[in-house]
Amino acid sequence: MAYSSERLARLVQGEHTDAVIALEDHVAGRALGAGDRAFEELIRRTLQAWTTAFGGPNYAALPGDVLRRISAAARAAASRILDGIADRAPGALADGLRPAVTMGVTQGTAFVRAASGRRRREPQIPTVSRVLRDQARHIRDMVTERRDRALHLMHPDRVTRWSHLLAGLGAARAALPAVRAHIAWVINTAVHEGLDVVVRAMAPMRVWVAEADACVRCLAYTGRTVKAEEPFPGGLSWDPRQRGPRQPGIEGPPLHPHCRCRAVPWDDTWTTDGTPFPLALQREAHRLIAYGPGRPSESRAARVRAVRELLRTTDDLLPAVESHARTVARTGRYAAAA
Repeated sequence: MAYSSERLARLVQGEHTDAVIALEDHVAGRALGAGDRAFEELIRRTLQAWTTAFGGPNYAALPGDVLRRISAAARAAASRILDGIADRAPGALADGLRPAVTMGVTQGTAFVRAASGRRRREPQIPTVSRVLRDQARHIRDMVTERRDRALHLMHPDRVTRWSHLLAGLGAARAALPAVRAHIAWVINTAVHEGLDVVVRAMAPMRVWVAEADACVRCLAYTGRTVKAEEPFPGGLSWDPRQRGPRQPGIEGPPLHPHCRCRAVPWDDTWTTDGTPFPLALQREAHRLIAYGPGRPSESRAARVRAVRELLRTTDDLLPAVESHARTVARTGRYAAAA
């Protein structure tokens, strides 16, 4: 028996997405090791040395050997941390590619079974693409580039105050979230390579399923269907200011760093109880736009612009959604939670 549209959405946004996040976390854990704790300790020790030498973080450094020793020690320690990550990360990410592609095939097949109500044999797992393997190797260059930039900021000739040294340490530490973002992007891309195998084997179309707390860009895609061999339109967003000139089509998610949307197999002959699945996704996107307030990374102004665009372009909003959207558009505030 086929799942309802609501249950299909929960399968993709819940169980399947949670499994991908767990794989991302495993790969990132191997790649980064104890990097966060190491940088915390490095910043603490360096501040202690600065305070002992110069009286505190608000006091300027005196030129000379002491400043050079503090700077050299900080640079050497930051370099050791990042060099370790540069050595580990490519292999950790490369090892995660095959499981990610396999997960895409397994999850895609499970979705087809749930959506169609029929058991289907899982397609053969494809070989990991060269593009993905290249992206795994690229992580070394990314870390090395950020290391060199941070070491330049911490050079003794550029450091006269604690804030200067802290800026360099911060730049070095910023490599860690950059590595996490790259891992998330590559793992999700690998999952979609597996999903695409299922699409080609089992369905004439793909449907975009945005993650549960999607941004205004991804919410503009959710519920949209395209033929299996065709791209999704480029440049969509509910916020008009985020749209550029006419853009080329995109193959599918991930749309941006940390995007966990899915483009899953779809066939309009698959029936669900109540509202058809693509339409149910679109209505949920309307509700999320209307009720907000969206991701912490998005400004309230962007979400309010998205609400006004929703009202301007959508004629068949559910009454409660339309009423709430009009309140937000009028007041510029999200007065109630969804």
